[in-house]
Amino acid sequence: MKTQNNMPNGEFQKILALGLQNLSIQATLLENQIAVLNQEMRTLERDDEIEKLDTELYNVRALYTRYNEYVDPDMSIELEDFFNDENN
Repeated sequence: MKTQNNMPNGEFQKILALGLQNLSIQATLLENQIAVLNQEMRTLERDDEIEKLDTELYNVRALYTRYNEYVDPDMSIELEDFFNDENN
């Protein structure tokens, strides 16, 4: 198994960018689900579902914060360029 030490920093930063983008999308989807449930009439079942979604959203945001600490602020990664990169 390879480790981060076997990977050029640019590749590691690309993986971080992809992961952070994925976590952002997950958070947005969860926020949308919570908003829809909040608009519906309140029931214990819905309250339970909202609580579960809130917990999941909290976990996604915690992962985002954790992984964001590894991002090199001096390195700009454009995900569109990443998918068009011939070296992938």
